[in-house]
Amino acid sequence: MKITRTVFVSLAFGLLLTGTAQAAEQKFTVVINAYDTTIPELNVEGVTVKNIRAFNVLNEPEALVVKKGTSVKITIENKSPISEGFSIDAYKIQEVIKAGETKTVSFKADKPGAFTIWCQLHPQNIHLPGSLNVVD
Repeated sequence: MKITRTVFVSLAFGLLLTGTAQAAEQKFTVVINAYDTTIPELNVEGVTVKNIRAFNVLNEPEALVVKKGTSVKITIENKSPISEGFSIDAYKIQEVIKAGETKTVSFKADKPGAFTIWCQLHPQNIHLPGSLNVVD
């Protein structure tokens, strides 16, 4: 019985330490990818449209989730052919990442809520926003 209790207490203590260590720092890698699509001709309900070009930029992954109080380290890789922005207004983060460049931002997630990750350099309909979700 004493061995079982010792094992159980050790396991519970280990889980407690593991949970504490995970909350200390969380690392993410966000890749900014550009998708340029050209459709030579499209016929919808008798209407023909030619040379449609769609250009979208997307942060992958789109959503990051952390617990309040966590130190966050985000490595941003820009795989777009042009410079892109990476902004989280609530945390006063505003970076410009040149084509092919990688940058890292670090901050403490001390405000709970859902915060938009967006590109401050381009119109919002081109660069699809992501989100930072800080939960209690």
